[in-house]
Amino acid sequence: MRKKLLIGAFIAVAAIASAAELELKLGADLYRDLTEDASGHNPVKIYPGGSAGLELLVNEDSPFRFGIGAEAKSSVEGSGGYDGHYAFPVYGVGKYDVADTWYLLGRAGYAFAKEGDADDVIDANGGLYGAVGVGKEFMDERFNLEFMYELMDYDYDTATSASNEDGLYHVASLKFGIKFGGPSPAVAAPVPMMVEKPDPVMVVEPEPEPVVEKPAPAPEPVIMVPEEGLKLRELFSVNSYEVTAAGLAEIDEISQVLVGHKGTLTIEGNTDSTGSAKYNMMLSEKRAEAVANEFKTKLEGEEIEIVSKGFGEENPLVPNTTPEAKAQNRRVEVFWDPAE
Repeated sequence: MRKKLLIGAFIAVAAIASAAELELKLGADLYRDLTEDASGHNPVKIYPGGSAGLELLVNEDSPFRFGIGAEAKSSVEGSGGYDGHYAFPVYGVGKYDVADTWYLLGRAGYAFAKEGDADDVIDANGGLYGAVGVGKEFMDERFNLEFMYELMDYDYDTATSASNEDGLYHVASLKFGIKFGGPSPAVAAPVPMMVEKPDPVMVVEPEPEPVVEKPAPAPEPVIMVPEEGLKLRELFSVNSYEVTAAGLAEIDEISQVLVGHKGTLTIEGNTDSTGSAKYNMMLSEKRAEAVANEFKTKLEGEEIEIVSKGFGEENPLVPNTTPEAKAQNRRVEVFWDPAE
């Protein structure tokens, strides 16, 4: 009953933790061994087995991730019809990135046990559980492979022995993980942000040509945009990529100037160095895309190509050494290239 309650609590926490990442684990126990069986003797041979479990991890934007997990292992079976016990580890888990997609991992907890089908095993009891290993992520970090060494205590009550037979359960396993969900950028740790009004976009009407025989047609207005682009810093709330009301007003002002013109409008997103490079790249791309979508809506039907790019923390204007300097680097830049 206690095992069912713990596993049920784990699943309930996983279902409601919207800011966490749920991971399904399917494993193959390539090597298994017991220091003693139910009769106090090491079986001639222990066969490989399998496992399935769940892990709930938080702190996904940090090199160190941690959480909880639960796993069910198939029965320990061996030669001569030996059938020992099932193991159900419940544990805390930590993972630390050491390279691009490689990480170290550790587990610590308690392994519950249930007797197998052997006639002389009356009751199987679990004990402390621990594991260490190495893992690698792939396919946009939604999948992973982990190789680990697991160790857990066990003891048996038997029909032929007045005392418990106990020992250690050794496992070398390979586990395949599939991730579901993940933290939303909107709930990441807040970063101080300063608001700076962008330079205005101006349209200059050139003076008309002198009249000779008939008035010459006036050339189209020229849009005056600085070569380094417009730097907009009032478009988003902290760590969000939803455009604010003030940002929508700025985009509307620029869009009114561009109506009737032809060319390419390029939107580039940039961040400071706070947070991981992976997170900053994603946030800059989302922000640039959000601004580009607003321009596309307001300039629908115009002969203007609108593209968006994200550069994360790669293109700082100044070194990220102070909060004021970081505020300058958190920006969306707008570049205008008129058609010839």
